[in-house]
Amino acid sequence: MAYQTFRQEYLQVPPVTRAYTTACVLTTAAVQLELITPFQLYFNPELIFKHFQALLLGIYIFSRMSFPISPVVE
Repeated sequence: MAYQTFRQEYLQVPPVTRAYTTACVLTTAAVQLELITPFQLYFNPELIFKHFQALLLGIYIFSRMSFPISPVVE
């Protein structure tokens, strides 16, 4: 019974708010369960746009799926 009430309340929340809240809860749970680290969630626009780290990040993420590599240390 309580599940149905929670579900009804959850579905009454606007879609964007519901998606954002769900993403926040799932991200927090993933960090607490140590599935991801807070460092993996770090976003720095200066590094991405001024130092073109987005390309390096994409290469790093997709290369880790196929074989392990050591991180680049500057």
